[in-house]
Amino acid sequence: MPSTRVLVVDDHSAVRRAICHLLSEDPSLDVICQTSDGEDAVKKAALLQPDLILLDISLPGITGIEAARQIRKVSPDSNIIFLSQHDSLQMVSEALRNGHGYVTKSDAALQLLEAVRSVRNGSLFVSKRIADQGWVADSLSLM
Repeated sequence: MPSTRVLVVDDHSAVRRAICHLLSEDPSLDVICQTSDGEDAVKKAALLQPDLILLDISLPGITGIEAARQIRKVSPDSNIIFLSQHDSLQMVSEALRNGHGYVTKSDAALQLLEAVRSVRNGSLFVSKRIADQGWVADSLSLM
């Protein structure tokens, strides 16, 4: 499988480092850029056209959800997985209107690579914590 080019977006440098370390376990993943805010994420996505964007929701400036809306316009082929501390079903549904996966940071160590594989294969992914709250794909149509 060809290398998947990844943009990592989180406002905490320690979290970005941890994500990159986790991604390094899969040799088919290539982190091409990291950034810490939503506006820069949109610019980097437009410039680099990454295959995958791991995107936090709570960012300085525009939120990750707003950044995703803009990224869908400037880099429509990029898959977006939200990686967030937020676990409310309403937040998940709002995010997934512009994304392909949602992983809570508490589930990331065990499920981030699974989410990446799932999204790469064309499937929507939500982490166990979200699924345990009763989230189902039909939730998107209810909002």
